[in-house]
Amino acid sequence: MAQFKFGTFDFPDRLIQWGSFKAKPNQRQDKDSYTDGFGETQRNAIAHTKTHIQFTTLPMSSADMDTIMTGMVNNYTNYLERDAMCTYYDDENRVFKTGHFYFDPSFEFNRVEVDTRGLPTKYGEMSWSFIEY
Repeated sequence: MAQFKFGTFDFPDRLIQWGSFKAKPNQRQDKDSYTDGFGETQRNAIAHTKTHIQFTTLPMSSADMDTIMTGMVNNYTNYLERDAMCTYYDDENRVFKTGHFYFDPSFEFNRVEVDTRGLPTKYGEMSWSFIEY
């Protein structure tokens, strides 16, 4: 299984830079937590947690980028939100999980080579981020 699956699309492990895959599983959330008059934090942790997945891709060809973007776009649940049901390994609970994630809205493409028509032929390293709802 791939390290990260966006919908039914297996993000190609061969394009993920070794050592760059970072997961923040089950980030706890609070609602109306506060510090009391004695300086002690009173937490109100809620049941829903969020996971954040990040990694860097290696330099790649335009054909590889076509494969990735076609695979992701074809799996968007909502095109405007760039979201999908994603599968990842939860290091805290030691199991694969699926959750509703969106693709980082500020993602930057890193074109490093273009042809004479201005079309990209090569991409450099890029940082990818997926955030659970």
